[in-house]
Amino acid sequence: MKRSMQGFTLVEISVILLALGLILPGAIVLWQLSERQRVTTVQVDVQQQTRDALVGYLHSNYRLPCPAADTAGVESCTDGGDLRHVGFVPWRTLGLPRPEAGGLRYGVYRGPSATAHEDRDLASAVDRMNPLRVRTPNPKPQNKDAPNDKASPIPSVSTVQLGMTQSGNDVAPLNTACNASDSPPCPLGVAKAVNLVDVCLALNTANDNLVAPTGRLAAKMLGTRRSVAFVLVAPGMLDADGDGKAFDGANASATSADPTFEAPGTAATSAYDDSVVAPSHAELFGELHCGAALSAISHAHFNAATGAFVMERALYDYRDQLFVAVKLAEANAAAAAAGVAGAAAGVLAGIKEGVSAAADTTMSAGARSAQIGFAAAAIVAAGLSTYASIGILGLAGDAVTEAKKTHSDFATRTTAMTELAISINNNTLKADAIGY
Repeated sequence: MKRSMQGFTLVEISVILLALGLILPGAIVLWQLSERQRVTTVQVDVQQQTRDALVGYLHSNYRLPCPAADTAGVESCTDGGDLRHVGFVPWRTLGLPRPEAGGLRYGVYRGPSATAHEDRDLASAVDRMNPLRVRTPNPKPQNKDAPNDKASPIPSVSTVQLGMTQSGNDVAPLNTACNASDSPPCPLGVAKAVNLVDVCLALNTANDNLVAPTGRLAAKMLGTRRSVAFVLVAPGMLDADGDGKAFDGANASATSADPTFEAPGTAATSAYDDSVVAPSHAELFGELHCGAALSAISHAHFNAATGAFVMERALYDYRDQLFVAVKLAEANAAAAAAGVAGAAAGVLAGIKEGVSAAADTTMSAGARSAQIGFAAAAIVAAGLSTYASIGILGLAGDAVTEAKKTHSDFATRTTAMTELAISINNNTLKADAIGY
């Protein structure tokens, strides 16, 4: 009795292997696409959380963190004595509960300057903003019963760069104390004066250079190094370019000496699968609503202060004109008093002429009696002139009183305008001191 042989024949095995050969490549491609999608989703999520953490850190500390030297996640602002522009995400410094964020490359725009308002180092908290102000009188003009001996300054045109100060004291434009309740509240360079407005000024000035200067953070866009505020790079799933590094292209070669990365949105290819997030200075400027803040502190306050300043000068000049009006009224009163005295002298002269006419009439046996009538008429005319002069003297006295009252009352307006001009300057500094 023969046993039947069980198992696959060579032909059956060949068919199975052929089927697997047709199915497995497609399955592997599908697996790769699925895995790449999964990794990309995780990395994009980490990138977004890291970006949010960076902006939150910026709001709290008025700077971006420095890159970390390694994946341990602690910021390190220098590298061998030089500024560190490129490294890894400082996830511990950010307080980000995502250790995998430490595997992302991170770069920050750094451009320090000894001149505060020109500083562009986004990783340093610097008091860059010193609000533009107009000159105010120091000491304040005095309201006396005379022209002002300390008049407000004459408005003049001057070109001052945004962030610099024009004040009443060119040698020491601000006080040394920094407190929002002080007057003025803040000097330049004091830690308490650092706020988000200073970040906005740095973003504004850095945005002047769309093409990144050598040694400044940039992303390669259409062959040009474009300035960006910071960069976050996720390595993708594979070492696509096969150079033994997780990152591809410029993302792998970027250093603090040459902080240049690939552009966001670069298409994935067989040699590149990184993901890049790189907001520009203008994008971050808009996200922080910097336009409204800088306009209010630098321009709106300045425009209001300029209006108050010009009005102050006009009011003091007008009060000086009122003082001249007082003196003219006093001169008119003196002239009216002189008129009364002259009219009284005319009455006396008329009486004298009447006596003389009576004597002449007696001596001429009545031939010159008409002179008595003329003398009487002169006396009446002089009396009326005296009465009118007394009335004019009263009016002149009233004019003097009214002129002095107006001159005195206007003092409160001129003083109030001086206080307003100074208050606007102080409010400008308070806005900088308090921040937003």
